[in-house]
Amino acid sequence: MSAASVQSVLELREITKRFPGVLANDHINLDLREGEIHTILGENGAGKSTLMSIIAGLYTPDEGEIRIRGQVVQFSTPREAISQGIGMVFQHFMLIRNHTVAENIILGLPGAAVLDFGKIHQEVQELSDRYDLHVDPERKVHELSVGEQQRVEIVKVLYRGARLLILDEPTAVLTPQESEALYRIMRNLTEQGHSILFISHKMKEVMALSDRITVLNQGCVMATLQREDTSPEQLAAFMLGHTTDPATGTELLRTEVVDEERVAPLTPESEAVHPTVIELRDIHAVNDLGHPALKGISLELRENEILGMAGVSGNGQRELAEVLVGLRHHSSGTYTFEQTVLQRLTVEQMINRGVGYIPEDRKKFGVAAGLTIAQNFLLRNFGNSNFFWKRFLINRGALQRYGREKMAAFDVRAPSEQTRVGLLSGGNMQKVILARETSRARRVLLACQPTRGLDIHATQFIRDEISRARDRGLAVLWISEDLDELLLMADRIAVIFDGHIVGTLSRQQATVEAIGRMMTGMTPEIPPASPYPQRRN
Repeated sequence: MSAASVQSVLELREITKRFPGVLANDHINLDLREGEIHTILGENGAGKSTLMSIIAGLYTPDEGEIRIRGQVVQFSTPREAISQGIGMVFQHFMLIRNHTVAENIILGLPGAAVLDFGKIHQEVQELSDRYDLHVDPERKVHELSVGEQQRVEIVKVLYRGARLLILDEPTAVLTPQESEALYRIMRNLTEQGHSILFISHKMKEVMALSDRITVLNQGCVMATLQREDTSPEQLAAFMLGHTTDPATGTELLRTEVVDEERVAPLTPESEAVHPTVIELRDIHAVNDLGHPALKGISLELRENEILGMAGVSGNGQRELAEVLVGLRHHSSGTYTFEQTVLQRLTVEQMINRGVGYIPEDRKKFGVAAGLTIAQNFLLRNFGNSNFFWKRFLINRGALQRYGREKMAAFDVRAPSEQTRVGLLSGGNMQKVILARETSRARRVLLACQPTRGLDIHATQFIRDEISRARDRGLAVLWISEDLDELLLMADRIAVIFDGHIVGTLSRQQATVEAIGRMMTGMTPEIPPASPYPQRRN
């Protein structure tokens, strides 16, 4: 869609938003045309989320104006944005698991308690059929796959009359097959006159789906380009703040795909069997609701090795990580750590054994948002005499020096080590967690979705640091829903489905297609493993 004459359904003029100490959006101008997929690119902290929140009515701009089909509008609540035909599908779904699809769709609507559910079911079914969304209004949300839940979220905003959809990292939690289905849905929506603002860090899908692309850097618009007039290298350069040299983005893009030139075959000498650090045999555990989550998990974590774990979110990954780190007790099975069988283990015991943990939800479980960067570096390390006088008195000078050193070593970008962690971008927050956990981990590192939602630069940094941890001798479990990432980084890949390990593949055996099928519970035909699998350097 390149015709300038196509009507703009949304115009942002000089949109500016400030927070204490931060200029999040700096006089942003942007428009969205009818029937268009307009992608918003930018590093973490570039202002994407703030801008989308303004459009969706979650924030009000300090300066500038929003126009819908030429008319100036002002939003103070999401309901007001919805009334103007704007709907946002968040990366983390906002569904009530024990309610039906139809109940979730009408939740929050005026008069929902007295609505005709027969009519609602019919309307939901009609929307589902019109856009090939394949949503059953009578099913409970907890019965749905992640891809199906996402389609419910799309139906929910369409039911409210949305003509402009904001999709925030929509493929982050999907299998390859579900992502392909979403691409078809997006195209179907635009062909029927809807317009989409699309946030993604995956350059391949950006180049495949976008009509136009706007790149943000430090709250400013660097460029708005037609898809056919740009390249991934140029876009990556703009994301870094470079306007003239597309070659500056080339190296970062090497993380986007599996680069065969970086593969070095292992020799018999280099492929000596690595000692097993953790061995699980037939591990069972329940989830927070008391339902079975792990149903006989068996796996090994080995020194000097990254074991990648692929699977759709909600198939037992979180519970497995929590069992490994001592946050959740297994109900049966054998957990062996360096030839010692562990029972009723605690977090403190696992910390003392040299286990580092990067949790999936960085904001909820990874940091103390109200504490400073330096104080967060010290979490899980309160017995360190370098930072305490006597028992409880903090040596502030030593702590601040340590904080500055870690910020420099891990490229944490903030005014100072005294900055509260809750004010950091997602990428910088993740670097704080990474610095703390890799600095104290001696034997094992558990990394759960360590690059989810991060920009290219932060993703590359974190991948490199975890690889260095592996090369120092740590056994690494890398849980990710990004299959390209696992193919790039892992030495072996295990696939989890419904609390079971469907299979474990060598690097030579692993393909996106094979793993994608296994993530749905199917075991495809795979070639036999090479006696000397390949490792990424």
